[in-house]
Amino acid sequence: MTVYSKTSIANMALSHLGIGKEVANVDTENNQESASCRRFFDIARDSTLRDAPWPFATTRLTLALVEADPNDEWAYSYRYPSDCLFFRRILSGVRNDTQDSRTPYKIEGDASGRLIFTDAEDAIAEYTEGVTDTTRFPPDFVMALSLRLAMFISPRLTAGDPFGLGKRTYELYRIEIAKVDATAFNEEQADITPDSEFIRERE
Repeated sequence: MTVYSKTSIANMALSHLGIGKEVANVDTENNQESASCRRFFDIARDSTLRDAPWPFATTRLTLALVEADPNDEWAYSYRYPSDCLFFRRILSGVRNDTQDSRTPYKIEGDASGRLIFTDAEDAIAEYTEGVTDTTRFPPDFVMALSLRLAMFISPRLTAGDPFGLGKRTYELYRIEIAKVDATAFNEEQADITPDSEFIRERE
């Protein structure tokens, strides 16, 4: 398995823009290419993580209870996980949630940070973790991240982006993001949907 670094991802972003110059160490080099990538790398990474339910960054956690009966609307309040980048759902006990089975919740805040209000007791959350270790990034995420980074740095490195390279890389980025659900589905064994009662009666 290929292991990626911040520098290798930065060089991919430069390549998307047709920039032949490569950086040796994006964190230490004092040049325009490295400075541009440093400025936008973290926001590009976090935006890419938030834009899709990446399996490698999906985690579950029993939420820390803050208060029972916190207000007139909800039965419990829980502390928002410190490593959560995007909150996906509260587990309902149903593997394949539908609109009817999903557990309702609302995210607000207090003086100590964000809170999650819900009626679920002992709530377990599923969310996207803010993964920063590039060695954990799979190839499809690296490709998407490099395209997102290229979009951010294109105006600075292409004299205002007169050829619309930023728009082009963003379009390619959306194509990569659209593949995430299909890729994840191919790596798991989903439940078999039972035949309807009408079909069973015909057999």
